[in-house]
Amino acid sequence: MKKSRKIIKVISVILAVIVLVPCAHFFLVRSFYPTPDSRADFSSSRDYDISGPIGKVPERYWKPAKQQGTLEEVYYKGKTVDKRAIVYLPYGYSPEKQYDIIYFQGGTSATETRYFGTPDNPGKYFRNVLDNLIMRGDMKPVIGVCSNFYDNEDASGPTGDYNKLYRKYVSEIRDCLIPVVESRYSTYAKTAAPADIVASREHRAFCGFSMGAAIAWTAFETSLDYFYYFVPNCGGLQNPYTFHLSTDLGQKLAKSVKEQGYTKNDFFIYCPVGSLDLTYNSTMTLINDMYFNCGDTFVFTRKNTKNGNITFKKMPFMTHSFYNATRYYYNALPALFPNE
Repeated sequence: MKKSRKIIKVISVILAVIVLVPCAHFFLVRSFYPTPDSRADFSSSRDYDISGPIGKVPERYWKPAKQQGTLEEVYYKGKTVDKRAIVYLPYGYSPEKQYDIIYFQGGTSATETRYFGTPDNPGKYFRNVLDNLIMRGDMKPVIGVCSNFYDNEDASGPTGDYNKLYRKYVSEIRDCLIPVVESRYSTYAKTAAPADIVASREHRAFCGFSMGAAIAWTAFETSLDYFYYFVPNCGGLQNPYTFHLSTDLGQKLAKSVKEQGYTKNDFFIYCPVGSLDLTYNSTMTLINDMYFNCGDTFVFTRKNTKNGNITFKKMPFMTHSFYNATRYYYNALPALFPNE
């Protein structure tokens, strides 16, 4: 009997080691593996401190601001169906002023209501944080736009090659959504003509969470002429459930910069992810390729936006949720359009 108990104990210890060692590797290595830092001299007109870890959203920022922006609906003809976008106008919006503009994209099963809600049923958390960032002087007043990747209100479909679908959808944003929005609201584009959209690209950003992050990377790959700032929030270009990940997509993005006629001086990327996020592997695979193989195009910085054109921020033990993504946006958005 005693002998059998000893055998059981030994087996239990062995099984515990088998289980705990990989788990320790998963939690600890992911969380504390160093993030890329700048490896080259670089100087830009941008000047915003991004040193330090991702800060926590102050409790007061989650609550309604005294100065709240307003929401409006914009209807436009998409590539296949008519669609609705939700537009956020900052408190005190005036058509006599010019505003920077951010196009927001949700993740899988998210529609145009993901970030702001609707005029009749306004969202709380993300909208409150953005209101407070603007009211408290952390960033400039901006116009926000949230559109729908799907062709229906219940966010079902489409299926197929998602990379092709992302490119088609970014084309829809360029050709269908932006002209309608920027002809209606006062941005830095003189008109909604393509030439004026291109001329005002330094006042335009594309931000996406989860699948929306993949769409943001796709916008970078195909539409640098329309956007200068990008926040691919929790996601790479690949499906996070793909077992064999491609390791050359950073090189593909670097090639696209040259093919679009731009250089490393013509963009800024803020890429955050949690170490326990389901998109961690796909994000890190892309970031590592950009860092180790594309130094001539992507200059990483953890210090100041003037010292590089991309920063990668990792939050230990954070999982995949829009609540956590809002925390990342709280840190990222002031770096895009700081209140000078």
